[in-house]
Order: sequence, then C-alpha cells, then structure tokens
Amino acid sequence: SMDCDRYFYSGYTRFAHVVGTTWIQSMCGSQGLMDKFEELVTNNKHQVRSSNKQDIIDTLKKRMDSGGTVVLNQDIYLRDPIGSKFADIVLPAATWGEEDFVRANGERRIRLYSKFCDAPGDAKPDWWIISQRAQRMGFDGYDWENSNEVCEESSRFSRGNRKAYHMIKVAAHKEGKTLHQKLREMGTEGIQGPTFYNYKTGELMGSVRLHNTECTPEKMAREGRTQGANMVNKKMTHFNSQSGKVNIQKHPWSLFSDYWEWMSPKQDELWHTNGRINEIWQSGFDDVDRRAYIAQRWPENWTEIHPDDAKARGIESGDKILLYSDRVPAFRQTIKGVHGSDFNFAELMKNGWIELSKAAVEAVAIVTPHVKKGTMYSYFINTNQPSNALQGRVPDQISGNYNYKMGVARVKKVGESKYKHEFTHMSFAPRNVV
Repeated sequence: SMDCDRYFYSGYTRFAHVVGTTWIQSMCGSQGLMDKFEELVTNNKHQVRSSNKQDIIDTLKKRMDSGGTVVLNQDIYLRDPIGSKFADIVLPAATWGEEDFVRANGERRIRLYSKFCDAPGDAKPDWWIISQRAQRMGFDGYDWENSNEVCEESSRFSRGNRKAYHMIKVAAHKEGKTLHQKLREMGTEGIQGPTFYNYKTGELMGSVRLHNTECTPEKMAREGRTQGANMVNKKMTHFNSQSGKVNIQKHPWSLFSDYWEWMSPKQDELWHTNGRINEIWQSGFDDVDRRAYIAQRWPENWTEIHPDDAKARGIESGDKILLYSDRVPAFRQTIKGVHGSDFNFAELMKNGWIELSKAAVEAVAIVTPHVKKGTMYSYFINTNQPSNALQGRVPDQISGNYNYKMGVARVKKVGESKYKHEFTHMSFAPRNVV
C-alpha cells in the first residue's frame, strides 16, 4: 500500500482527505511530520481570507498549484491539530448509533450496529460524504440511497476472505429482505464469517473455525457450501501455505541489523518504546476529552522507567521528566530501489535518504520494575505530548510498516508534577499483574 507519510513528507501531496484519524500524533517521527504540515499548509502564502465561495476555491487551487497542500478533515470530533489547525475544509461525520452500519470484530463476528438517534447538526455518515464527493468529481456508481445499499454492493468483494458476508445478502434476498434486515434478526450474536448459504434448506451458516481439517469436502457438500455463489477456499480447511500447515517466518536479521545497531542507545540514552493502555480506547476517540474519570486517571502522558535507571538520574514517581533525542531518523524521500541493498539502512544513510531531526516530549515518571532496565515505556498518542515523536520514521523494507516500538531517548528530571503529592488524579500503584 502507499506510504502516505513519506509521499506527503516528500512534498507530493496536493490534497489530503483525512478520515477519522489523528494523523500526525499517531505516526512515527511526529514532530517532523508536524513541521512539514506547517511548511506545506500553514506557511504557504495562499491562505483563505474571504468568505466568498469563489475566492476560497481560487485560493486553495493556488496553494496546490504552488506546491502546497490543502487538507480536508472528516471526523466525529474536531481533533487537534489535524482538524482544528490544519484543515481547510471540515466535514462533521456521524458515528455509531447515528446510522445503521455493519462491522466485524476480531473473531470475525459480523453484526449490525443499529441507529438509535440522529446525528448532531450537519454531521453525515462517511458513506454519504464519500458518495457526494465522488459524484461531484464525476465518478459513476456512487449514487447510494442508504447504508444498506453500500453494504450490499460491497458484499460481493468480500467473497473468499475471512469475513466474507456476501451470502448474508443472498439469504436475505431469498427471503425478500435486505442484508441489514437479515443481520438485525441475528441480534448482538451476529454471525461469524466467512458465511455460507444452503440453497436446498435455506440455512445461512457461519464459520466458527478456519483452517479446520475436520471440515471435509463431503461435509461441505452435505451442507451446501459448494453450491451457487458460495466460495470455499483453502483457508477453510488448511493454512494458505504450500503444505497447508502454518508457516511462521523469521524476519531476516541481515536486513534489519544495521538499523538496530545504529539505533541502539549511545552514552546515556535508553531504549524508548510505547503502546496503548487499557483505559483509553485506541487513539483516544472520545475517551480522554469527554470522560472525566479517564482524564482524572491519565491527565498527562507518562513514562515507565526501571528503578535503576531512575535512581541514576535522580528520578522518582511523580516527577516531571523530559525525554529528548537529537537523532530521530526519517526517510526523507520516496524512492525506488534498484539494487538489493538500496533499502538497507546503512545504504540509505550513505546515499543521503535519511535525515536526522530532534524531538522532545514531557511526561510524568512512573518508576516500576516491570519494564526492563535500559528501556522506557510511554503511552503512544497523548495528543499534547505524543511519544511517537521519538520513534524513527523508517519503514520496514519488507512489510512497509513503521517500527513504532523502536526509539531511543535521553531522559532528565525537570521538576515535580502536582500528582506526586496529591492523590486525586494519576496513580503510581504497580500495574504489573505477574
């Protein structure tokens, strides 16, 4: 898939349509990414200073023609800074409960999330926004009337995958119903994909297990899984490897070792990694800003540090600390590799494709033995102090994914937080359960 960060950072993005994401803070090297937004959006000389529609259109076109970027932000809430600071156009979106829509969870359970209230103000569901934009751009086939039509059209493209739901539509139409109506009958249990339909008995079946060697061809034939529009593939009975068995591959260390060696802590640096915490859903959603008890529990970003590392630096739980680095690597351009070593980190450095930037993040220290000595752990996407700023923005050369877990930083005490001596907010009780 396209590396939107690198493409944008290279200066190629003229129009960015950002849907439901805190793009900047959630990415590696986020302070460098923020600087690039400042350059291409805020500091471009073509800024909207009129309420006249045509003046606005002309100004935004001039910005794009001059090499700048126009940002459209589509989200439930106005997020900072992608929505409140950088967006030229803001489209308020409806969320669950404000529109019927279908989703599947980690166990492939497909369910209908029913609408129970209207969306506030002018907020519209994502499908409607995409439909209107596509039609205005001259594309055919985006004239859906409701979310069920979107779901039914998309269902045929799900055939053959782990959450295939096309046969729900087939079963529904056999009964004179819509796909949404059929799913609503299944309630909160829903059905596990991939789904199958028995044309003889009219039974709609889900799949509790994949890679099930007991699901023989004879059994599938008896259940009607090979009839009509049903699609059976290898993953129903085996893994997709040549042998049919699970094939766990080890990443070749030779492709990664030079980056690890370069990134390894130098002098008084420590490894820095980060991730989620159970109390906050994903990237925050409405948790932190709109739920007082979560804001009380985690009012600021924090960093866990081993007692030995903390003692050597005079740090105690509740202290305000500064994590900082002057060597945050970033892939500065979009390039094509020709030779086998072109994407090795050492070659990228030698050829000038890596640039180093600085980053600093404030946090509240939590001294705990359940992180390894020499390693710090922070919450990844506190929007005010995103610790992703310290993580290298260098994608893996095989998967193309960024290594969010790998960064280094120095750390020093800059004072005491108010939470160190009052116990109405952040807790420093041990979080390890083993």
